[in-house]
Amino acid sequence: MRSGACTLTDNAASNRRQTASEVAAHPLRGIIGRSALKAHLSIDPDSELIDEVVATPANTPDRDAVSDLVAPLANEEDKPEVLGDSAYADGATRDTLAAKGLKVMAKCPPVRNATGLFTKDRFDVDLETNTVTCPAGQRVTINPTRDGGGRASFKIHCKECPMRTACTKSRAGRTISVHPHEPTLQRARAEQTEPGWVEHYRADRPIVERKLAHFVRRSWGGRRARTRGKERVATDLDTRAGAINWARLAALGLQRDHSGWVIAGT
Repeated sequence: MRSGACTLTDNAASNRRQTASEVAAHPLRGIIGRSALKAHLSIDPDSELIDEVVATPANTPDRDAVSDLVAPLANEEDKPEVLGDSAYADGATRDTLAAKGLKVMAKCPPVRNATGLFTKDRFDVDLETNTVTCPAGQRVTINPTRDGGGRASFKIHCKECPMRTACTKSRAGRTISVHPHEPTLQRARAEQTEPGWVEHYRADRPIVERKLAHFVRRSWGGRRARTRGKERVATDLDTRAGAINWARLAALGLQRDHSGWVIAGT
């Protein structure tokens, strides 16, 4: 599924994929007091049907809408794969969805260092031994922090280190922060290096982006909410999504026969 950023899902039983916004997060110039709104979509890239729509205040992080977008999947036995952009790549979101039985495929942002010196990925964070090893081969213990993460300080090793100028400018030496969800993020970054990961990740993006463009067409109100108040805006978004889905079903050849509604050729 894709959300505020889009998520893709792959259901082996039905061979379908879904997206939880690209969960689509599109700003709407509707008003709640003085606050703008944002629409999050869940889209099936195969059929190009909108599965779910959620309205939130515009300052709501995209990841906070994911639980609502995937709620209809909670009772499915064959859980889909969820694909999202980097807005859904944080460890907390991954672990929350994993607890619901959903596998997440979201691109972790690259590790950066604003100083231009060694980035964190040059250090070997070993969670089994609870240690961190620096590029110079020095190993220190990770000290736990209150948020569930940890810090590894190389202060005692940095003073005489020949690689210091490429590693840190701090008089206190280099310190590596260990994220509370470090194991989850390590697995995610490792998966991104596997062959075919990027191709799979990008496969349905154009389809999802096109559907998002359909959703904000001027004939449907564009990016401007047509009502006031989040509840009314949410109802209007559901109506908009329903009308777009009917148009898509017509294009797919929806028709009625003796067995009920069917898609032509299926």
